[in-house]
Amino acid sequence: MANTLQQWRKRKGLTQVDAATMLGVSQPYLSLLESGSRPLTQAIRRRMNDSRSSRRPESTDERFRTQLAALGYPGFAHLPTSRARPEPDALLLAVLSTSDADARVVDALPWLVRQFAAQMDFVWLVRQAKLQNIQNRLGFVLQAAAVKTHSVLSAVGELDRARLLVEATLCWDTMPEATRGWMRQNRSTEAVYWNILTMLRREGDSCVA
Repeated sequence: MANTLQQWRKRKGLTQVDAATMLGVSQPYLSLLESGSRPLTQAIRRRMNDSRSSRRPESTDERFRTQLAALGYPGFAHLPTSRARPEPDALLLAVLSTSDADARVVDALPWLVRQFAAQMDFVWLVRQAKLQNIQNRLGFVLQAAAVKTHSVLSAVGELDRARLLVEATLCWDTMPEATRGWMRQNRSTEAVYWNILTMLRREGDSCVA
């Protein structure tokens, strides 16, 4: 079936990025599907057979918003939902891999983990985060979600051991320098630990202005 997926993509003249967008997965996840390293789910097979998937993809932020709406995120309840319901772990990785993402999308990530932790493949997520050098982003979001299951705590522990010393943003790499300075002074203890510039805080914590 992996060859069939690759043939389907090439027959439509799609890049891996465009095909991943249409199927509601990240490009690294699609690559694993095409190589046979990850099994094709029934949901992805349905999307491949859906003639509506031939339309051109939305912008990245539009796609993230409609995919979160499809998963039931209250903040985007007013939006039309994505026709392709995304895999929650693939969506999480796709957002965290983005240099500059809609702040409202980033704010939804702890909710995404809380709602779908039982469905997420954290071993795969950690491995992909390390490959893309975004382990600090993933570690921070998992802690912000405040989920205490064994799989999440194990993932946080592994990410902690691979924590990077270089400072990073939470998907806002074009952040102005003045804002960066303010963030350094006002971010949470967890954000300091993970070397992340963000005002996103752990569930239940209040934001200090």
